[in-house]
Amino acid sequence: MAKKTLTSGLLGTVTGLSKEAESVSTNSAVAPVEMPKEVAPEIPGQSDKRRPGRPSANSGEPEICVTFKLPDSLAQEIKMLAVVERTTQKEIITAALKEYVSQRVK
Repeated sequence: MAKKTLTSGLLGTVTGLSKEAESVSTNSAVAPVEMPKEVAPEIPGQSDKRRPGRPSANSGEPEICVTFKLPDSLAQEIKMLAVVERTTQKEIITAALKEYVSQRVK
């Protein structure tokens, strides 16, 4: 037998709905609505967009995704510099890496 709860009159019992709720749910059944293909949401991976991290066909620079940990003090300095210069942390790190690599290549 199903266990009654304090809200069983409103929500049903622990193991299922009460008989009154079942009769209401069968009377108010709604037919599924089909969406036209133009409005239907796209399935991930099915679009012709490029994946993140991949360069576009005619881009000037290749895109490289790198993850690394910075010391807390350096990360804090980069955050503050980004606020002062009104730029992104990514642009600051990219500029610093370009400068470093250009010095190493010479």
